[in-house]
Amino acid sequence: MKDMFPLEVSVLSSDALGNYFSRQYFSKAAVCCRLHYRGVHDIYQVRFDKDIFYYKVYRQGMRSKEEIQAEVDLLNYLKANGVNVAYPVRRQNGTFLSEFQTVNGIRYGVMYEAVGVRSFDEVEETADLNERLGSYIASIHQVWDRCDLKIDRKKIDSQLFIDHSMDAIREFTKVHDFDLDFLENVAGKIKEKLYDLPVEQPQYGMCHGDFYGGNIRLNGDNSPVLYDFDFCGIGWRAYDISMYAFPFSMGADANKLSKREVRKDQFLKGYNKVRPMSEKEIQSIALFIPFRRIFNLGTLYITYLQNTWGDAAVFRNIDADIMMLKQWLEINPVL
Repeated sequence: MKDMFPLEVSVLSSDALGNYFSRQYFSKAAVCCRLHYRGVHDIYQVRFDKDIFYYKVYRQGMRSKEEIQAEVDLLNYLKANGVNVAYPVRRQNGTFLSEFQTVNGIRYGVMYEAVGVRSFDEVEETADLNERLGSYIASIHQVWDRCDLKIDRKKIDSQLFIDHSMDAIREFTKVHDFDLDFLENVAGKIKEKLYDLPVEQPQYGMCHGDFYGGNIRLNGDNSPVLYDFDFCGIGWRAYDISMYAFPFSMGADANKLSKREVRKDQFLKGYNKVRPMSEKEIQSIALFIPFRRIFNLGTLYITYLQNTWGDAAVFRNIDADIMMLKQWLEINPVL
């Protein structure tokens, strides 16, 4: 038998998954399964009768079985404490994770409930909605601070977001020319600033890790429901707040700064109703914009998505993000 040619990523068959779901979740009933989205992980939409679910097949080698189980446990803890998020769905044997043997290794999968009645981007931004979002994420932080489960998740810190990402960025200069000196300077200054931040609750603890409009749905009464906890981990709560309350794109456009400040103030008004923040913590929110941007460049684009998007798309994203980050730092001199 000839050696199998190696693969970087694999895509599981929608039809085969549909057959698997009919046995493992739905008592051999007919199930429609289609690949919905390819990104860091593969997302399938699953229809059973009139119900809709979403099945996440995790990228091979990116998350350990223990890390995925920890994500499931954190969501179930929120459920037990009355916090509305996208909950994982049990298989008929009572477990949540499935393992799939593929030609390039084990892939893990978990089914999640569909949530909300509309996407967040379909509604007009209002003061009430921003305040609701602030109180909502604060309630998640507060509940997680009471969690005594043993959780295996990576820290959202300078080692993962800066050091690991910069290693990938430096290596990528071999295939694409960009302003590495600028990124080295930014990364070094971010790390210096992080040394002064507290690392104890409630300022520091379990975070969603990717809290922005694209991961939010709304119920009929406009109450928010959060999903996609794939990047959850222990980090600064100011980071969790930053992506929605202090968005990168607004900060890189001088014409949108006033709108950004209004959003931030409305969001923090809601957040502080649940967990008051100090002025120093509020001031640190801006630091996490370049912090996340370094992570996007080195970890998301270069490490995870190159073999999904291809170099052409990665080059465009890197060039655009570096240009925007330079503009952002000119307007927001936080470093």
